[in-house]
Amino acid sequence: MMKRALLALLPLGLLALAFVVLRHELRELHGEDVARGLASIPRERVALAVVCAACNYLALTLYDVLSLRHLGKWLPYRQVGFTSFVGYAFGHNIGMSFLTGGGVRYRLYSARGLTALDVAQVGTFNALTFWVGLLAVAGVALVVDAGQGAMSALSLSPWVARGLGWGVLAVLGVYFAACAWMRRVLRVPRLHLEVSLPTWRQALEQLAVSCMDWTLGAMVLWVLLPSGAGISPLTMVALFAVAQLLGIASQVPGGLGVFDSVILAALTPAVPTSVVIGTLVVYRIVYYLLPFAVAALMLLGHELVEHRWWGRRRQPG
Repeated sequence: MMKRALLALLPLGLLALAFVVLRHELRELHGEDVARGLASIPRERVALAVVCAACNYLALTLYDVLSLRHLGKWLPYRQVGFTSFVGYAFGHNIGMSFLTGGGVRYRLYSARGLTALDVAQVGTFNALTFWVGLLAVAGVALVVDAGQGAMSALSLSPWVARGLGWGVLAVLGVYFAACAWMRRVLRVPRLHLEVSLPTWRQALEQLAVSCMDWTLGAMVLWVLLPSGAGISPLTMVALFAVAQLLGIASQVPGGLGVFDSVILAALTPAVPTSVVIGTLVVYRIVYYLLPFAVAALMLLGHELVEHRWWGRRRQPG
């Protein structure tokens, strides 16, 4: 009885939280910054950024596909894609993605027969996939760029940057070695979770999906930049990964402030400060607020259809 009550109240709580977060973020946006950003970006570039963001969230749904396959669970992609998109959109904007995204997944996956433990294992495996790609992209960026170019925003000497890069890639190498030669269970003590390591082939799939995710995410920002910014797509991916890594370390939803500061330091004075700020505002609308609003509407529509809040509850079958 208590479980049913919690499942019924969970979407209401998530939707209320979504409303509060959207209201707060929209209030933080200054009209002049939005206008300046839109004025400096051709409409076709904004449209292309929206396409890149859509492709990025589509790639994010593959995280759940890999996780469920690893756990031996099968669900139709339409259910997995819906749940994953809503979960990631909420997690990106509200923060504490393991809890917020996990709450969405528990609400939607539990109706498909998955347990709370299954959902927690999906979240843990997704986190592994996320870090596999981030370590790969950030490590290569530090080794190749060596603290110069776009990475100069970190103020690292070349040998320190390369050392950090090789260290990050070494950690990734240890993970792949463990997947190839060990059959041990990965334990998360604080969460009392156990997740078996993937095979080396599954680890390669993790690498491919996560790198695709990071690349598409970086392209959302890159296509919004003026053509005279003088930054290549490869450099943008490297800068994006390192800026996001620092944003994640800050524990601020979306890396707000930290991520923006790194991008701003890397792109100025080649790009005027006002243009960079305006571009970052538009980027946040396209990559965070727009998908968040769509996801909130999708979750609301799902609950209305499933429970018929306006009238008689739908009968099974």
